[in-house]
Amino acid sequence: AKAALDAQQAKSMRQQRDAKLAECDWTQLSDAPVDKQAWAAYRQALRDVPAQAEFPWTVAWPEKP
Repeated sequence: AKAALDAQQAKSMRQQRDAKLAECDWTQLSDAPVDKQAWAAYRQALRDVPAQAEFPWTVAWPEKP
């Protein structure tokens, strides 16, 4: 049962992460008036969320630049 709960929680956290990534896709456009490196680092931190030790139950979301 714990494995099923873990899998469900992981899916939920990944969906939240994917939504956060989608919200800032525009920052990677060539003419976006933003600090591309800062946003790229933020996006990489989002992609790294599942590697966090406490994932999926405790997630430290990165802060937007």
